[in-house]
Amino acid sequence: SILLEIHPNYRRDRHFRHVTRLSGRIYMPLRSSQTPICKGSSDTINVDKDEFRDVLNEAVRIARSFDDGLSECGLICPPWILSLDARLEKDYNRTKTPKLIVPPSKFPCS
Repeated sequence: SILLEIHPNYRRDRHFRHVTRLSGRIYMPLRSSQTPICKGSSDTINVDKDEFRDVLNEAVRIARSFDDGLSECGLICPPWILSLDARLEKDYNRTKTPKLIVPPSKFPCS
């Protein structure tokens, strides 16, 4: 599992780092570059949606690399990469989805 911790710009990123590592998990900090909005003693941390999507995409890729799935895929997977995965063959057949031309998976040099 992966812990994605979002930090305001004023805080150091050590709160969950050590606990995450000690428990054998992967730690990914994301520091907000925007100024927090304060309400009393609480703060609201805004994060740029594109930056969040990029970090989440990488977290999904890391998580998938521990499975036998395609670690190249994050939130969105290019169809030509999906066509390399033989386990999906039944889904192509079931949904009658045309399969893209599969790139050669053999070493090209002799």
